[in-house]
Amino acid sequence: MPSLLNQLIYKETRKVFEESAAIIVLDYNTFNQDDALNIRAAAVKAGGTARVVKNSIATIVLKDLGYEGCESFLNGPCLALIGEDPVGLAKAAAEFEKKRKRGAALGGIVDKMVISADDVKALSKLPSKEVLVGMLVNVVAAPLRGLVTVLGGNIRGPAQVLNAIKENKEKVA
Repeated sequence: MPSLLNQLIYKETRKVFEESAAIIVLDYNTFNQDDALNIRAAAVKAGGTARVVKNSIATIVLKDLGYEGCESFLNGPCLALIGEDPVGLAKAAAEFEKKRKRGAALGGIVDKMVISADDVKALSKLPSKEVLVGMLVNVVAAPLRGLVTVLGGNIRGPAQVLNAIKENKEKVA
């Protein structure tokens, strides 16, 4: 029978994994204290958290939740970036790896799908959520802007003609 501590860790890990939209797993093997603080700060800045996961318990939790193939990235010491914005967490992981030359992304789970390290790198290259929302707003607003311009032209034309007639009459008078 598992120890009480492992049972509590299992419950907490399961709860966190169930409630998260994104889990990015990093290689935690070569981290020093400064690295751990920096990646945790980057995760918080991206709207998530960072937590060291016990591989045996994380593997059991993920199997219980129905994820297959997670064993490939749960080898050795792992740090999980957990949150709701997969792109932000992937960007934080990629930026950290680029600066420190350690903490490579091993894989993860995004929107109930297991992803590989290459998928995490691809996610990190996407624009942020705010940029994507801005692009969507621009796409939606462009036809409206065109409509306003066309309608404004219809009103502007007669107004300019009337103004020209007024100015012409003022010159004559």
